[in-house]
Amino acid sequence: MFKIKRNGLTLIEVLVAVAIIAILSAGLYSVSNYIDMKIKIARTKSTLHILVTALERYHEFYGRFPIIDDVNDSADYAKENYPDAGKKMSSIEKAYYRLSLAPESKKIIGHIERKMVKDKDKDGFPEVYDVWGTVLMYEYESGDNFPVVLSFGPDKVKNSKDDISSKDDDVSSKGL
Repeated sequence: MFKIKRNGLTLIEVLVAVAIIAILSAGLYSVSNYIDMKIKIARTKSTLHILVTALERYHEFYGRFPIIDDVNDSADYAKENYPDAGKKMSSIEKAYYRLSLAPESKKIIGHIERKMVKDKDKDGFPEVYDVWGTVLMYEYESGDNFPVVLSFGPDKVKNSKDDISSKDDDVSSKGL
């Protein structure tokens, strides 16, 4: 009998190889998305950590934390010098302005990534953004122990503690 010499792969072997490659690439894609999300969360936490350190230095300098309701003088300055400015400054915008007044805090906030500090509303007072392009939120009541700086996370929505259906992806300065 004559033996037929085979030089190549059968269709089944090729399909199995393609299927294995597809499974591996899908796994790699999901792992890379997971790593990318962890990196973004770490970058946001780093920004929050810088702001917390600046808040501590501000407290050492003035003996109190920035209260955002007392930034009327800066809002008047904005109206006079930036007529196209938005009428309402964000809480982080006011806090960032106050932090820039204390010498040590000003040095520290200078370490925030430049692309995360922008003046989109063109009022002369920059806002601090997270990696998802959302303005951070600064919350402080005079009776609180320490202010909270908050990022709404990738879904860009503030999650309620009462809402069970919401995804808890907010990044907060609490516990840093």
